[in-house]
Amino acid sequence: MLTQRQADHAAFEDYLQSLHGDNRAWRMAFRQAFFDAMRQQLTARQYEALRLHFLEGKSQRDIAQLWGVSPSVVCRHIKKAKHRLRVILSYNLELRAHFPPEWREIV
Repeated sequence: MLTQRQADHAAFEDYLQSLHGDNRAWRMAFRQAFFDAMRQQLTARQYEALRLHFLEGKSQRDIAQLWGVSPSVVCRHIKKAKHRLRVILSYNLELRAHFPPEWREIV
């Protein structure tokens, strides 16, 4: 039985392998699924922490000051958000691998 980390790694490797062809439709679907997962599956704080840290480039200390909390609180929000997204997206990638090739472009 695979550990969670091994399953995540296998899903990521499958994703990287799928990038080698002309699969723009799948990449666009994956991107849409990723942002949908962020909006729907993360708490408001988790979403905001990821957005501020990764998209706006703010440090965890800056976010903590903005929110009036300690940097460790921000770190926990980011860590939990990344884990939640990793689980959701690895499940989607694993599920996609079981579809017939002709279905994979639309899933």
